[in-house]
Amino acid sequence: MQSFNFYFYRVNYIELNLEITPTDMYTDMMTYHLSGAGFEMFEETGNGLKAYIQTHLFDQAAIEAIIADVKSQGCEIEYQFNEIPWRNWNEEWESNYQPEIIDNKLYIRAEFHAPNPDYPMEIVVQPRMAFGTGHHPTTSQVMKVMLKTDFTGKSVLDMGSGTGILAILAFMQGASSALAIDNDANAVENSRENAVRNGYPQMEVELGEGEAIAGKKFDVILANINRNIILQDLHLYNDAMNEGSILITSGYYTDDLPVIKNKAAEMGIQYLHHTSENEWCCAVFEKK
Repeated sequence: MQSFNFYFYRVNYIELNLEITPTDMYTDMMTYHLSGAGFEMFEETGNGLKAYIQTHLFDQAAIEAIIADVKSQGCEIEYQFNEIPWRNWNEEWESNYQPEIIDNKLYIRAEFHAPNPDYPMEIVVQPRMAFGTGHHPTTSQVMKVMLKTDFTGKSVLDMGSGTGILAILAFMQGASSALAIDNDANAVENSRENAVRNGYPQMEVELGEGEAIAGKKFDVILANINRNIILQDLHLYNDAMNEGSILITSGYYTDDLPVIKNKAAEMGIQYLHHTSENEWCCAVFEKK
């Protein structure tokens, strides 16, 4: 069995120290975007965020572009980069990473946390560099919707799967099959490991993007990605949906929902309902 002490190797890190005003909503936004840019660990500071990335993955221009994009949406950000020497990152990460509880039904933990029998469902996720632990409002909202959805015998697609946590939850709720797709090789490897870890080795995981679903059909599509990718790939989701198929989307803000609703309606994909948390949206659609 492979070891999952992912920060064991002696590598140096860059610390990005962000002071963000206003703090709450835009700290979540920065965490989301930096996760996709290779940052592995995050620490909220009260007035912003500290984020850590391995030195060899550090691309200052790309990170400054993310900061500029978030600033353009209505906040002020002061930032600085610091190179820091190696320390026992695995031990430090474990001390800060806490289990997540969804609707008092689902307990999400890492391997180093003890099981908790107080909850009827449990997922063990070792996130590595992949997004999706249930802590972010986008993931937690999708999971809350999933817990109210019947997956019995359903075929499921998890686009932008990250850790594979959504596809795993679909299996736990009775899905007959699940395909997880991500365009990041680290996420694909991580999804496969997490699928086996939770007892679902039959979960299919592929490296790719929207075009990878051409010719396939699904009863439920989960797309927790971002506004632009969802708009870009809606026609692909439409082609992959049966009559009555459900599309659960997140990864964008509530203000973005009207444009997604309109685009979906043009294809006969009907908006059903949505939730919102810290301005992040989760919306559910059905193909008529």
